[in-house]
Amino acid sequence: RPDVGVMRLLEVALDTSLRRVVVVELQEMDFDHWGRLADIMTQVEQVRNARLLDTIKTMVMLAKNRFELHPVTREGRWVDYPPSTRMPVVDGKTLLEVAAELEHNEQVVSLCCANLGPAGHSEALN
Repeated sequence: RPDVGVMRLLEVALDTSLRRVVVVELQEMDFDHWGRLADIMTQVEQVRNARLLDTIKTMVMLAKNRFELHPVTREGRWVDYPPSTRMPVVDGKTLLEVAAELEHNEQVVSLCCANLGPAGHSEALN
């Protein structure tokens, strides 16, 4: 529940009552590489997607970290691989395909797509 003072300030600024307004707070997620997917899933999602998480765990253990320069700031940093901006293929299936095999798994499927751009991923996103 948001701070009462903040809600009151909003009411004054908007010149309206916010008694019937439900405030949804979004949590910022740190999902720069596939190894962090389990951290942003609910416990139920983790249980239902055990196969996906086991695949990711194995993939991350075999991957090596790399030292890269940020393209804009040119700051050097160690990057965990594989990054969530790429869709890895494991045993002939993408991680997205593994997640999509489960019914009512839309939230996990959307997490798998969260950092993908259309360039180079159009086939996976179809």
